Amino acid sequence: MVTLEDRVRRLEDRFEINDLLVAYAVLLDDRQFEAVGRLFTEDGVFASPNSTTRGRMAIAANFEAKHAPFTMTLHDPHASSCFFTGPDDARGTVLGYAELANEEHTIITNIRYQDDYRREAGVWRFAKRHVLSVYGMTVEDFVSGQAGGTDRKRWPARPIGPAECPDVDQRFPGYLMQP
Repeated sequence: MVTLEDRVRRLEDRFEINDLLVAYAVLLDDRQFEAVGRLFTEDGVFASPNSTTRGRMAIAANFEAKHAPFTMTLHDPHASSCFFTGPDDARGTVLGYAELANEEHTIITNIRYQDDYRREAGVWRFAKRHVLSVYGMTVEDFVSGQAGGTDRKRWPARPIGPAECPDVDQRFPGYLMQP
């Protein structure tokens, strides 16, 4: 039987995980890369379809390198879902939006994170964060209609290619409900 205390604990856990999502965005935008790394478990993973980075220090260094070309970033987690797989483990899907800018380009991107969370030493952290793209392109490409095409990954100085979402074939099934 699930007790009222159990239900309250789960609500508190959900709020703590939400605070983790906000901290990630704020610290990333404030260029506090070591602090972003500490949001991950010691063995944490940050992944995309093209790369995987393991460990807090490596994750911090990865973010620092990827954000070096930009003088301003804005990460905005819009909505999230979460379910618990154990007392100290959860999975979630986060819908988000980001802007990254320098004097040459402003890039906008809509993203979907697939997250594994773990409570470590009493604190919820990312055990794994897998980022997928709905689109990523300059504002000029967006305005000219490129978001309506199939090749919606159009970052400057990178190969143009298809985005992972929408994921009609379920190559990257989300964490929307308990298995």
